[in-house]
Amino acid sequence: MAAKKETKPGAELDADGLVVQKYKSVVLVIVPPADFAEQALRYARSSLYNVHVGTRSVSTVTQELVKGWHQDEFLVDEPIGNASMDAYSGLVLAGGAGALTIADDPDVQRLVREAFAQKKMVGACGEALAILARASVLKGRRVTGAPSLKAAIQSAGGRYSSRQVEVDGLLVTGQDDSAGMRYGKALAAIVGI
Repeated sequence: MAAKKETKPGAELDADGLVVQKYKSVVLVIVPPADFAEQALRYARSSLYNVHVGTRSVSTVTQELVKGWHQDEFLVDEPIGNASMDAYSGLVLAGGAGALTIADDPDVQRLVREAFAQKKMVGACGEALAILARASVLKGRRVTGAPSLKAAIQSAGGRYSSRQVEVDGLLVTGQDDSAGMRYGKALAAIVGI
């Protein structure tokens, strides 16, 4: 027989009797509709939750499940066109091959530029660096990402590094899914304070 879990005295409960989670802040996560890098995204979200920072996901598709490379799939919280960076402490761009399909989306570009203009944390991993390069926000920044994007990063004025994770001010970049844990910890170190 499983023991019943006790809730903290005074904890706020929702209509179903579940504890309402309270966060210090919330980070916006842009997820491609398909082929996103699941591992790096899982580590990013988990690391943020561990420092009491929530996440809210948006995508270019909202009526269907977004699907990762392997098995992850979920419905996003809202359409990307409704999002604004005003209510968020940072922005995370999910990587993977799917990131290339949304790199030129006007709403994706708008949110990236808003995050940089408002001096908020921005995280991008793997192929998501293409989004930053096309948004023209990499000038003078040291970043890492998918090796296939090295020329695009340099053309956008960025300095490419082959390290697993690079932190340049409020910008956190990861090379690929293998950087997941380090990438997540670097994000949490910035917005979890």
